[in-house]
Amino acid sequence: MKKIALFVGEVAAEYQSEVTGGIIEEVQKQGSSLHIFNNFGSYSHNIFHSYGEKSIIYIPDLASYDGVILAGDTFNVEGIYEELAEMLQQSASCPVICLRQEDSRFHSILTENYEPICNMVEHFIQVHGFRHICFMSGKKEMKDAQLRLKAYRDTMEKHGLPVTERMIFYGNYWKTMGEEAVDWFLEEGESLPGGSILPQAIVCANDYMAISICDALHKRGILVPDQVCVSGFDDVEASRVSIPSLTTIKVNYRDMGRRAMQTLENLWQGRDAREGIGDVEIVSKYRGSCGCAQSIDEEAVRKLFHHKEQLQNALYHGNSMYVDLENTDTFRALMNVGRAYISAIKFNRIYICMCDEQERQEEKAAMMKQYTEHMVLRNVMSMKEDIPHQERFLRKDLLPAAYRREGEILYISTLHERNDCFGYVVLTTDCPDELRYQFQTWLSSMSMSLAKLQMYKENQALNEMRRQYGRDELTGIPNRREMERVLQKSYDCLRQKGESFFVVSVDMDGLKYINDHYGHLEGDVALKALAEILAAEQGEKGVAARTGGDEFQICMATQSQGIVEARIAAIRSQISRYNERGDKPYELSASIGYARCDQSVPLLSCLQQADKAMYQEKKGKKYARKPE
Repeated sequence: MKKIALFVGEVAAEYQSEVTGGIIEEVQKQGSSLHIFNNFGSYSHNIFHSYGEKSIIYIPDLASYDGVILAGDTFNVEGIYEELAEMLQQSASCPVICLRQEDSRFHSILTENYEPICNMVEHFIQVHGFRHICFMSGKKEMKDAQLRLKAYRDTMEKHGLPVTERMIFYGNYWKTMGEEAVDWFLEEGESLPGGSILPQAIVCANDYMAISICDALHKRGILVPDQVCVSGFDDVEASRVSIPSLTTIKVNYRDMGRRAMQTLENLWQGRDAREGIGDVEIVSKYRGSCGCAQSIDEEAVRKLFHHKEQLQNALYHGNSMYVDLENTDTFRALMNVGRAYISAIKFNRIYICMCDEQERQEEKAAMMKQYTEHMVLRNVMSMKEDIPHQERFLRKDLLPAAYRREGEILYISTLHERNDCFGYVVLTTDCPDELRYQFQTWLSSMSMSLAKLQMYKENQALNEMRRQYGRDELTGIPNRREMERVLQKSYDCLRQKGESFFVVSVDMDGLKYINDHYGHLEGDVALKALAEILAAEQGEKGVAARTGGDEFQICMATQSQGIVEARIAAIRSQISRYNERGDKPYELSASIGYARCDQSVPLLSCLQQADKAMYQEKKGKKYARKPE
């Protein structure tokens, strides 16, 4: 019995749904198990929400899988693909398949990008007799965009048709740049070959950009296809119901999913990865936007209206759920509300798996890896019932033994609020398309309510909670929440004004030794002493915070490395003075590292670099014990 992991973003979106469907078909034929690790990406500038979405890759035990499939271009979280790839290289001994993405470390299932665009440009030249054809490309750095652009250039050159600078526009593969692209093409005006004001056709590197081009032309009173023809690539549902329907290139992504599984089977059997596997099926669809047909896909229209209903329900239920969750102040009450609102989605079972609180308190997992080694199954929901549980199990198993089934397909999504990961949800369903809108809204609402419960638990009295929300109770300096706010503000300032800043990572050495030998009260005294020193040396524009048990951070709003190093030297000097007083049976000590965050170093990398520098210093230290 094989076990496969699929990592994908927004699993119910159109491309992802088709690929996943093809994988599921083959998995069911083989009788294998499939675990689908799904995130929803980051659509805001809050870097800490990205941490939470990224944490999906820390849930599974990668070494336990027989095959891994990556839909890496769907994650929409900075750095997640590369970190996952490195984790797979270190931990997994199984074959890894990349979809739509070439990575020399793994096997890849790619679509043909060159020939389909050549054929589309040929269609406009040979069938329609066009000579003035413009091209809207994807992002410059993406290989598929480069190949599609090359195909356009080569085909135009083959027919002796000139291509000027303003006949090519670089888009972003989304719907947001149609207006700008049309302005770009129209500004060419009289300088276009032949002196025509309008291009005869605009070939686009994907459907979303093509649809945006059609909309922008319509706003200007320019008729498609009467005055300008348009084509896309991918054959998304919207292309089939747009008016006019979009001429495009259909990629059979379900076939891609099947071929990914067939590649794994070849590798398991010791055969060549490509043996018996042809190219992914691609077909040109000539429709209304080039004047070749005017039909609308009735099935696509039905799906469109179904998705519209799903979206309306998600909005309605999301608002209602938010109101009902406001009245919950216990985990049980939260589950009751969650069960009432998830019933609108067709599912078999939902397992709510929470981090082990005792482990979480003892180990205080690192900022980006907050899942505990053990998890606790707290709730099991079905369409008919909602059953409380309290069953501890190893996270690497995903579920307790009584709930694991061979050959089962599991959808796993994280429960987090910003970078605070409470646990994860495991869902089984025969209707994954139902997850498209409402499940994400439900999951987000549940996560925010779990964060609220966590706050209630930490701060019993509401007024006290408000007062202490950004303050560490023991030391009196800012806490992790306040530091996140400060870092986000500094990061926003960096993006807007280009002003770099420094992050200093500080870890108290030997706290466990002090607690074990002199008691936790003395440990608290040491923590407060270090916090007082950090606060005193944080600088005029700096903020020092306690971010964990023995962990501190300082955000220094300066662009001078010299100032940072001077502050760190002052901290070390203050610690030495504290120890020279000689009134404690132990020595206060701290390991310190720092990193600059500027426009070339993302905040994620900056935090990791500061931690790495701190841990380098910490290695081999044996402090807190006074010399004999």
